[in-house]
Amino acid sequence: MPVRIDLSSNSSVRMINVNEDNLACAYLANLYIPIFSLETSKVIRKLDVSNQIRGIHFTCKKKHVFFAIDDSFGLHVFDTRMESKNKKRLNPECENHNVVATALSSNNDIIAVASSEFGGGILDVRGSRRREQHPHVVSLYDIRYSQEPITSYYKRQKSEIVGMEFYLNGHDLIVGDTSGAVKVYDTSLRDEDNAIRWERWVKGPISKVGVINKRIVYTISDKSEASVFVDAKGSLEVLYGSVNESADASFNTTSKAFFKKPEWCVGLIKGVNDEIPLVAVHGVNNKKFVSLTAMDQEGIRQSTPMLSYEGHVGEVKCMTVTPELLLTGGEDGKVVVQVANFKNAKFGDDGLDHYRLTLNRGNLAEVEDRGDGVDEVVSEDEDSEPGPSSKPSTSTAGSSSSKPSTSSAGSSSKPSTSVSSKKAKADKKDDSEKKKKDAKEAAKAKEAAKAKEIAKAKKAAETKKAAEDAKKSSKEASKSSKDVPSTSKSHKHRSEESDKKKKDEPSTSSASAPSTSSSSRQETKEERKARKEREAAKERERAERRAKERDPNKPARTEEEREKRRQLKLAETPEQRAERKQKEREERARLAKEAHKNDAEGSSSQKRPRLE
Repeated sequence: MPVRIDLSSNSSVRMINVNEDNLACAYLANLYIPIFSLETSKVIRKLDVSNQIRGIHFTCKKKHVFFAIDDSFGLHVFDTRMESKNKKRLNPECENHNVVATALSSNNDIIAVASSEFGGGILDVRGSRRREQHPHVVSLYDIRYSQEPITSYYKRQKSEIVGMEFYLNGHDLIVGDTSGAVKVYDTSLRDEDNAIRWERWVKGPISKVGVINKRIVYTISDKSEASVFVDAKGSLEVLYGSVNESADASFNTTSKAFFKKPEWCVGLIKGVNDEIPLVAVHGVNNKKFVSLTAMDQEGIRQSTPMLSYEGHVGEVKCMTVTPELLLTGGEDGKVVVQVANFKNAKFGDDGLDHYRLTLNRGNLAEVEDRGDGVDEVVSEDEDSEPGPSSKPSTSTAGSSSSKPSTSSAGSSSKPSTSVSSKKAKADKKDDSEKKKKDAKEAAKAKEAAKAKEIAKAKKAAETKKAAEDAKKSSKEASKSSKDVPSTSKSHKHRSEESDKKKKDEPSTSSASAPSTSSSSRQETKEERKARKEREAAKERERAERRAKERDPNKPARTEEEREKRRQLKLAETPEQRAERKQKEREERARLAKEAHKNDAEGSSSQKRPRLE
């Protein structure tokens, strides 16, 4: 991820739709509809149409069938398994109208068609249901009997409609137009006055409307400002956005989900959890990447995007989302597929470094409200496309987006006061963060020093023990170099030493238990491995010394044999290691017993009188 599917080299992608089998269809500006698979990233077939398509929708009841509605009220029914098609005509509500937007309900029963009057055209010779003219109309058709509309809504439509989408319940329809009006109709009611559920106005011309889940819907104004509504039963809450209840009221605030030029936002998708319910799909003009940034319940973006990935050359024309995937279509004729499920393990693969204009942009709405924002100028020399080797500067982005202009003409003392107070708050916040960071670093340094002291003490104890072992071995070697009777004495001496060690073991272990437990808590994986290797080396040296004492004429073990034995010890399981150690203990006990027996026999032979 992401996957890039090339549909055309000379035509832009205007709309996309996907079915449940990850089979997708798109409409290109050159009047072609390619059908392609998201699993293989290959185009299966291309279908041609004779008019501009205004809506393309897969059905849920028959997953291999999709509808395409053209601008002259033509309904095309396609089957993805064959190249044939069935075309019907939807009779318009008014003459001299063109289709501008469509929507299909989730139960596949109702299709909504928005049309607008075009000037200078010839009246439809086939006629329409009404002789009176209305400039903008929303007509509802039953997909099974699609020739005549069920009803039409035209009283409240004053501007050209740019987007429509059905709620997940299948009967509520959200409509957005170029004047910023947002309306929701209950399509189960035929009378328009009864069907209208609520109506609001947002800032600027609407570029997209969308539905997130059963209750949350949103609008994007001029690809720069998002407004989000929570449409619960019997109540409407504006989560964030510049929203008025009348068309004549002025806007006093800016949506906190604000994307300042040259940034753009093509839509919103479902977020991670309740604290960050939405994620913005956005980018920067003339830059070949797309970013996904989480937004909180107030619409403020996080300081760093969740993911930035390679996008389109040119403008992003459309977007569609499924529970698992996000698809964007661009002016370059390509479709980019990205994982939209943030819990998926593949999310985040092939991510790019984040662009500087997408970092620390959460306070842009407040700057815009005060009217003292700085217009950023993006030059080709200053900005470069994000890549693995060029990491953008977070401080540069933060300074360019958060510092207001104080040298502009006509500036008063109030903006400067607010700027200074904001700067003081920011400095205070930075100081507190710095103190926390210093405290964490001091704690880490203290822990590291403590671990170092423990490791040093442990190393000194091991060195002392090794010196004692070497001293003992030298003494044993000097004793073994004497006559044969001294061999039995050395055996006796060793057995006495082993008995003494066994007697001293409980006290030693009890005394060193707290320090061992404390050091084991601080011991790292590498230190543990090194300690085990040192213990294994000491055990090998002891075994070699015992072998030489048993048979002085036997040559020492070669380096290859020692390495082989070490590898076998490292490869053995815990059960095998326990069994081997048990056998070694039994062998040592047996040797000590034999030595004791030999000493006893030697002493008895000395006391026995010689017979002549």
